Amino acid sequence: MIQELTNEELQDAVDRIAEIYLTNFEDARSHKEMVENILKYSEIPGFKALISHQFGNINGYLYGYTSESKQFYRELIDRYLTADEKEKLNGAFEILSIAVDKNSKHSGIGTKLLAALPAGKYYLTSDVHDIVANTFYYKNDWQLLKDNMHLHPSIPDKNLYYKEVK
Repeated sequence: MIQELTNEELQDAVDRIAEIYLTNFEDARSHKEMVENILKYSEIPGFKALISHQFGNINGYLYGYTSESKQFYRELIDRYLTADEKEKLNGAFEILSIAVDKNSKHSGIGTKLLAALPAGKYYLTSDVHDIVANTFYYKNDWQLLKDNMHLHPSIPDKNLYYKEVK
Protein backbone atom coordinates (compact mmCIF):
# COMPACT_ATOMS: atom_id res chain seq x y z
CA MET A 1 0.00 0.00 0.00
CA ILE A 2 1.28 3.49 -0.88
CA GLN A 3 0.88 6.24 1.69
CA GLU A 4 1.88 9.90 1.81
CA LEU A 5 3.45 10.70 5.16
CA THR A 6 2.64 13.61 7.41
CA ASN A 7 5.61 15.24 9.17
CA GLU A 8 4.66 13.34 12.32
CA GLU A 9 4.53 10.01 10.45
CA LEU A 10 7.89 10.80 8.85
CA GLN A 11 9.43 10.95 12.34
CA ASP A 12 8.37 7.33 12.85
CA ALA A 13 9.43 6.16 9.38
CA VAL A 14 12.71 8.02 8.85
CA ASP A 15 14.96 5.33 10.38
CA ARG A 16 13.61 2.70 7.98
CA ILE A 17 13.81 5.09 5.01
CA ALA A 18 17.46 5.80 5.85
CA GLU A 19 18.15 2.07 6.17
CA ILE A 20 16.66 1.35 2.73
CA TYR A 21 18.61 4.25 1.24
CA LEU A 22 21.95 3.13 2.69
CA THR A 23 21.50 -0.47 1.50
CA ASN A 24 20.72 0.72 -2.04
CA PHE A 25 23.26 3.47 -2.64
CA GLU A 26 26.99 3.82 -2.12
CA ASP A 27 27.07 6.62 0.41
CA ALA A 28 29.64 7.38 3.08
CA ARG A 29 27.10 8.95 5.43
CA SER A 30 26.22 7.17 8.64
CA HIS A 31 22.66 6.11 9.42
CA LYS A 32 22.38 9.00 11.88
CA GLU A 33 23.59 11.52 9.26
CA MET A 34 21.14 10.15 6.70
CA VAL A 35 18.24 10.49 9.16
CA GLU A 36 19.31 14.08 9.92
CA ASN A 37 19.52 14.91 6.20
CA ILE A 38 16.05 13.53 5.46
CA LEU A 39 14.57 15.47 8.38
CA LYS A 40 16.38 18.60 7.18
CA TYR A 41 14.87 18.13 3.70
CA SER A 42 11.44 17.80 5.31
CA GLU A 43 11.69 21.41 6.48
CA ILE A 44 11.92 22.69 2.89
CA PRO A 45 8.61 24.06 1.57
CA GLY A 46 6.88 21.58 -0.72
CA PHE A 47 8.51 18.50 0.84
CA LYS A 48 6.62 15.27 0.33
CA ALA A 49 7.41 11.67 1.28
CA LEU A 50 5.62 8.55 0.09
CA ILE A 51 6.18 5.07 1.43
CA SER A 52 5.16 1.61 0.36
CA HIS A 53 4.34 -0.75 3.17
CA GLN A 54 3.11 -4.28 3.51
CA PHE A 55 2.16 -6.02 6.74
CA GLY A 56 3.37 -2.97 8.69
CA ASN A 57 6.84 -3.03 7.14
CA ILE A 58 8.10 -0.18 4.95
CA ASN A 59 9.53 -1.68 1.77
CA GLY A 60 10.01 1.41 -0.39
CA TYR A 61 9.97 5.19 -0.36
CA LEU A 62 10.08 8.30 -2.50
CA TYR A 63 10.77 11.80 -1.23
CA GLY A 64 11.56 15.24 -2.56
CA TYR A 65 10.39 18.82 -2.65
CA THR A 66 9.29 21.60 -4.95
CA SER A 67 12.35 22.87 -6.77
CA GLU A 68 13.46 26.48 -6.90
CA SER A 69 16.03 27.85 -9.33
CA LYS A 70 18.07 29.31 -6.44
CA GLN A 71 18.77 25.92 -4.85
CA PHE A 72 22.38 24.71 -5.18
CA TYR A 73 21.72 21.46 -7.04
CA ARG A 74 19.19 23.12 -9.32
CA GLU A 75 21.76 25.82 -10.18
CA LEU A 76 24.20 23.09 -11.21
CA ILE A 77 21.56 21.48 -13.44
CA ASP A 78 20.43 24.78 -14.96
CA ARG A 79 23.90 25.36 -16.44
CA TYR A 80 23.10 22.56 -18.92
CA LEU A 81 19.56 23.58 -19.83
CA THR A 82 18.00 25.76 -22.50
CA ALA A 83 15.51 28.45 -21.47
CA ASP A 84 12.62 26.14 -22.43
CA GLU A 85 14.04 23.27 -20.38
CA LYS A 86 14.54 25.55 -17.37
CA GLU A 87 10.91 26.64 -17.70
CA LYS A 88 9.81 22.99 -17.55
CA LEU A 89 11.57 22.60 -14.21
CA ASN A 90 10.19 25.82 -12.70
CA GLY A 91 7.77 24.81 -9.97
CA ALA A 92 8.45 21.13 -10.59
CA PHE A 93 8.81 18.60 -7.80
CA GLU A 94 12.33 17.20 -7.58
CA ILE A 95 12.42 13.56 -6.57
CA LEU A 96 15.53 13.47 -4.40
CA SER A 97 15.42 9.75 -3.76
CA ILE A 98 13.38 6.68 -4.57
CA ALA A 99 14.36 3.19 -3.46
CA VAL A 100 12.94 -0.22 -2.66
CA ASP A 101 14.10 -2.71 -0.04
CA LYS A 102 16.46 -5.22 -1.67
CA ASN A 103 14.16 -8.11 -0.67
CA SER A 104 11.25 -6.47 -2.52
CA LYS A 105 13.04 -5.54 -5.78
CA HIS A 106 11.26 -6.24 -9.07
CA SER A 107 7.86 -6.44 -7.39
CA GLY A 108 6.46 -3.22 -8.88
CA ILE A 109 6.86 -1.08 -5.75
CA GLY A 110 8.96 1.61 -7.46
CA THR A 111 6.42 1.85 -10.28
CA LYS A 112 3.58 2.11 -7.75
CA LEU A 113 5.38 4.91 -5.89
CA LEU A 114 5.78 6.88 -9.12
CA ALA A 115 2.17 6.17 -10.12
CA ALA A 116 0.97 7.58 -6.78
CA LEU A 117 2.31 11.04 -7.59
CA PRO A 118 -0.49 13.57 -8.07
CA ALA A 119 -0.85 15.66 -11.23
CA GLY A 120 2.13 17.96 -11.69
CA LYS A 121 5.63 18.35 -13.10
CA TYR A 122 8.45 16.16 -11.80
CA TYR A 123 12.13 15.65 -12.39
CA LEU A 124 14.96 13.58 -11.02
CA THR A 125 18.56 12.75 -11.77
CA SER A 126 20.16 9.36 -12.08
CA ASP A 127 23.80 8.32 -12.30
CA VAL A 128 24.75 7.94 -15.96
CA HIS A 129 26.18 4.46 -15.36
CA ASP A 130 23.23 3.15 -13.32
CA ILE A 131 21.72 1.02 -16.07
CA VAL A 132 19.01 -0.46 -13.83
CA ALA A 133 17.73 2.97 -12.74
CA ASN A 134 17.92 4.48 -16.23
CA THR A 135 16.03 1.50 -17.67
CA PHE A 136 13.42 1.84 -14.91
CA TYR A 137 12.74 5.51 -15.72
CA TYR A 138 12.57 4.74 -19.45
CA LYS A 139 10.04 1.94 -18.84
CA ASN A 140 7.96 4.33 -16.72
CA ASP A 141 7.78 6.90 -19.55
CA TRP A 142 10.12 9.49 -18.10
CA GLN A 143 11.63 11.80 -20.71
CA LEU A 144 15.43 12.01 -20.79
CA LEU A 145 15.83 15.79 -20.79
CA LYS A 146 19.65 15.89 -20.62
CA ASP A 147 22.24 13.18 -20.45
CA ASN A 148 25.80 12.96 -19.21
CA MET A 149 25.80 16.15 -17.13
CA HIS A 150 29.05 16.73 -15.25
CA LEU A 151 27.59 18.81 -12.43
CA HIS A 152 30.48 18.89 -9.98
CA PRO A 153 33.81 17.06 -9.48
CA SER A 154 32.44 15.28 -6.40
CA ILE A 155 29.15 14.23 -8.07
CA PRO A 156 29.00 11.32 -10.55
CA ASP A 157 27.79 12.33 -14.02
CA LYS A 158 24.01 12.47 -14.16
CA ASN A 159 21.09 12.02 -16.52
CA LEU A 160 18.12 14.35 -16.03
CA TYR A 161 14.61 12.91 -16.39
CA TYR A 162 11.34 14.81 -16.55
CA LYS A 163 7.68 13.83 -16.49
CA GLU A 164 4.41 15.70 -16.39
CA VAL A 165 1.63 13.75 -14.69
CA LYS A 166 -1.85 14.76 -15.82
